[in-house]
Amino acid sequence: MRRHQRSIAHPACLGLCAALISGALPARAEPSASEKATAEALFDAALDLMKQGRSAEACPRLEQSHRIDPGIGTLLYLAECYENTGRTASAWATFRQAASESRAAGQAERSRKAQARAARLEPSLSKLSISVAPENLTLQGFSVRSSGKPVEQAVFGIAIPVDPGDIAIEASAPGHETWTTTVKLGSDKATANVDVPLLKRAEGPPPAPVEPPASEAGGPAPAPARGAPAPPPAPAAGSSGDTMRLLGLVVGGAGVVGLGVGTFFGAKAISKNGDAEGYCKGGSTCEDPRGVTLTEEASSAATASNIAFGLGAAAVAGGAVLYFIVAPSQSSRVQVGPIVGARNVGLRVGGTFE
Repeated sequence: MRRHQRSIAHPACLGLCAALISGALPARAEPSASEKATAEALFDAALDLMKQGRSAEACPRLEQSHRIDPGIGTLLYLAECYENTGRTASAWATFRQAASESRAAGQAERSRKAQARAARLEPSLSKLSISVAPENLTLQGFSVRSSGKPVEQAVFGIAIPVDPGDIAIEASAPGHETWTTTVKLGSDKATANVDVPLLKRAEGPPPAPVEPPASEAGGPAPAPARGAPAPPPAPAAGSSGDTMRLLGLVVGGAGVVGLGVGTFFGAKAISKNGDAEGYCKGGSTCEDPRGVTLTEEASSAATASNIAFGLGAAAVAGGAVLYFIVAPSQSSRVQVGPIVGARNVGLRVGGTFE
């Protein structure tokens, strides 16, 4: 059974290497019992595969086991798995990480062994250095990717250990042509330097051809025969009738809302007046202060109801006029507005109707 140890902070240089090689193995919250069981099953399956010489199949299982439940033992086996598959840089970085975490956990023997394995790999590491033209750094959105993974600006110009093989380098920026190249690194202390040139500005798409109007394409329009009536003017874009119908619907809808508000205040006035009668037994006069207050509230609600009913009814009528009368005639000058006075309310509709 393996022993688990929580991850701690890694040295900065190791973090940069891991980001360029195989991605960081992030720390996470304490796993649940179910997650621990899954991690153990993945770990055991990976060890069986390694014993069979199938390290290429074992490495992904060890990576997933460590993501679920990080442990120093898992890191050590993962580093060995990387070494077995020729991923020397990944193995070196993982041994270094295991040594650091073992030392922090007080496991001196594990730390010593992991450091020795890393030191043994270091002389044979392949390295890649990516430099970019300074002008590229001023381009908004400029980025470089190595084997599909982003390369941080802090490592530009620094030889970073990488796993041997074909490495695709890509540099891009919005509005510029993407620059790509592929570097092939061997497995024995190979070093490659890649210089990313200034990106070329991308050319815009060709302008779309402009088609001549129909009258130009088919020649001039024939002149009307002598004595023939002049053709009617072409209708303007859109229809004033449609606009009037839309305005009629809006005004009528507002009128329906007004009627609803008037109904509400009317019901409130009736309720307040009924309550006031319970305090005022003397008909038109009332001595009880509470009755006087309720009477005043009933009067205010009645006034609001009258105004809302008047405006609502006028708006409904005006909306109907606009929709059924004004719109079909396509009036060119129509004015609609409310009328609110001390004694009446309404809606004014005026203009010239054709």
